[in-house]
Amino acid sequence: MAGVALSCSTNCVPDLNRAQALKAIADAGYCFVEAYCDRTQSRIGPSVVFAEQVLDDLAHFGLALSGLNISDITVGCSLTGLKLEIDYAASLGAKNVNVRGGHRTERDMNALLNCLKVLSPFALSRGVNINIRNSHGNRVETLDDIRAVFSMLNAPALGMALDAGQFWSSKISPLDASALFPERTRSIYTPVQLGRATVGFDQAALISGLAGKGFDGFVVVEQEGRAHNLARHLKEMRLFIEGILRPDAT
Repeated sequence: MAGVALSCSTNCVPDLNRAQALKAIADAGYCFVEAYCDRTQSRIGPSVVFAEQVLDDLAHFGLALSGLNISDITVGCSLTGLKLEIDYAASLGAKNVNVRGGHRTERDMNALLNCLKVLSPFALSRGVNINIRNSHGNRVETLDDIRAVFSMLNAPALGMALDAGQFWSSKISPLDASALFPERTRSIYTPVQLGRATVGFDQAALISGLAGKGFDGFVVVEQEGRAHNLARHLKEMRLFIEGILRPDAT
């Protein structure tokens, strides 16, 4: 699948600090890392750590940033703060920033749309894509929610970060979601459960199906929970997804 790259989210190592998280991901053989402004101990952001230090850390571990998950867009959120986070992502060389919405209310949907009207051209001016990321129980949870956003906003910088695990939690087929706006999908977040646990959808069909429709973004391993043997788990997840991306090489 030419053009599709693999990344590992720091959400796979939520209890590690920045240096520990980057080292664990690099040691497992990943070239890209996905980060958060909050939610994990390794959080990065303009109010947490200078961009220069993060760039030094990434270079030290031989990693590049695939994307930055910034603050949620909710009623009363700070547009200035969100712009700072987008600027920060651009300074780190990230081409994608991902945002979630707020609560499942009309006020939160209006806040999301009004903010995106401002943030989309701002992100474009910084050379960054801004992507809506679905989440269970969030204002952007269902296929109708996503249709509503893209029907009201036709901004070049605005795309979709398809979180397959969150769709599955919401009892929505990730395959159905992937067929909705394949041309706008910039990242796929997929849980990789190994051993006794199973994922209830066909991850190979999801990834290859989007790749067949021109997807050339990042597949991001996003496994929540605490692995018993972290080093082995991270490596096994990488090998699993690489087996889908490059089956002839396995």
